[in-house]
Amino acid sequence: MSRAPRRDAVANREKLLLAALGTLRRDGTAPMSVIAGEAGVGVGTLYRHFRDREALLDALQVRSIAMVARLLDDVMSRAGSGVEALEEFLTGTVRHGSELFLPHHGAPRSQNPEYADLNRQVWQRAGQMVERGRDDGTLRVDLTARDVIMFGSLIAVPMPAVDDWPAVAGRQIELFLDAARRR
Repeated sequence: MSRAPRRDAVANREKLLLAALGTLRRDGTAPMSVIAGEAGVGVGTLYRHFRDREALLDALQVRSIAMVARLLDDVMSRAGSGVEALEEFLTGTVRHGSELFLPHHGAPRSQNPEYADLNRQVWQRAGQMVERGRDDGTLRVDLTARDVIMFGSLIAVPMPAVDDWPAVAGRQIELFLDAARRR
């Protein structure tokens, strides 16, 4: 019978993932030792959690796609109309964008089965959100989950040298929603 990981091990893992995210955003080729240093732990601690760079990148992507899946679950459980759900989802992607490390943002495509399962769930839930909007008459009939995922990916991660990204992204969301509404 396996035990749950110790709290300090879970905290170290999260600290390592956040340090890796920031480090890799600045320098995609940063060595593991630099990531460990950014996290304030020894490189041995990093390797105890992630056997190699690929395992670290996979963990970052699983963490990220799980965040998107949770966001969609939350939105779909609360929001009323399809357009309201879409607005809440897109706003949430901007809010969480700096924590995302996904292929649409330049990460290498993960081969991790957990990532693949979560990614399928995200696409399915995005499709359900669009379908809700088609059914309730708030979203145009030709809008697709792909449109939503692609646009969400474009606005999620702040563009370099753009001041007040949430405000800029908010304007883009308004324009997208205007185009996505059924006339």
